[in-house]
Formats: sequence, C-alpha cells, structure tokens
Amino acid sequence: MSSALHDLALDLLSLLAVGALVFAGRMFGVSGRVSPPTLRKALHVAVGAWTLLVTPYFHHLAWAMAPPLLFCGVNAFGTARALMPTIAGHPGEQRGLWTFPLGVALTYALFWDDAGRRAIVAGLSALAFADPVAAIVGSRFGQRRFHGFGHGRTLEGSAAFLLVAGVAAGLVASGVQGGAFPWRMGVGCGLAGAAAEAVTPSGWDNVTIPIAVATTYQLLG
Repeated sequence: MSSALHDLALDLLSLLAVGALVFAGRMFGVSGRVSPPTLRKALHVAVGAWTLLVTPYFHHLAWAMAPPLLFCGVNAFGTARALMPTIAGHPGEQRGLWTFPLGVALTYALFWDDAGRRAIVAGLSALAFADPVAAIVGSRFGQRRFHGFGHGRTLEGSAAFLLVAGVAAGLVASGVQGGAFPWRMGVGCGLAGAAAEAVTPSGWDNVTIPIAVATTYQLLG
C-alpha cells in the first residue's frame, strides 16, 4: 500500500471512529444517564486518545490535517450541537467544540517535522488528558481561585494539570538517553501547559495548551 493510500485509510478510520463516539455520546445524552458536563469531558478524552493513537502513523501532513480541519468546520457551523444538544453548555464550552480540532491541526502544522513527532504527542497528551482532569479537579475540589487572571480557574485545577501533563511529557521523553531528561521535560512542559491553561479564556485553551507544551518540549529537547 502506498503512503497516500495508507493515510487515506487512516482518515476514513478516524471519521468512523469519531462518528461512533459521537453516536454513543448522543445515545448516552438522550438517555439522561450521563450528565452533560461528564459527557463533554468523556468525549474530549476519547477523541483526544484516538488522535494520539493515530498521529504517529500518518506519513504526510496534509492527510493528517484533513480530519481535524473537517471536524473544525463541521463543529464551527453547529452540526455537533444539533446532533448532541446536551453538550452545548456555556459559550466557552460551545467554542471548544471547534477549537479542539483547530488546536490539533495547528499543532500538526507547526511541529510536524519534529523528530519522532514527540513534541506533537506531548502537546496532544496535555490537551487530551490534563485539560479535562484540571477541569474536574477545579470544579470539585478547587478552593483557591486566581485573582486578576485565570478566568475562574483554581490553583488545585492547575496543579492537577501540571501533574498529568508533566507525567505525559516525561513518558514521551522516556526513550531519550539520559535519566534526568524525562524529568526536565515533564517539569517544563507541565509548567508551560498549566500556565497556558490558566491564562487563556475558556475554549481557546484547546489551541494554546498543545502549542505551549509542544513548543516547550522542542525547546528543551
């Protein structure tokens, strides 16, 4: 199979996978068994995990960018909200429906030539896992809100983000020679991602988080 056909197959598989996740989310939303915030976070993690799974296997940037750009356009015009009205929360959450794939596409475009695409994987790991964990911890356990910045976010949520993003970046870097390297990458990327998440308005952090983490990973590498 040629590299173009290989990438086309990955694109079609991605469309089917995300479509299946949206269908499952719609079923759970209609049933009322899952609250809208939980459903949004679950879909965020699931789509992010799928993106991480397929990213290393693409050969060409253009083919890799096709699914996120398609989903960005579809979500920006309200198709996702029409299919699953329960996921449409406040304006920041609505914005996040299309800034998530936009963040993925921009991270691809900026860091595609990075060796092993480790910077991209580190950035998307923070977006897929650290961001929703920070939101959950902040909403349930957050008591110390930032004043003057942070857009309502909390110290507890940022600490959770730093931990998850740092572990993810450290794991990505674990194959690199030198025992201190994963620790340096983990701390640096965790701090960069947590700072980007704390100062960016809701929804737009889907763009700033992966770019900040990938940039830091590349600079420290």
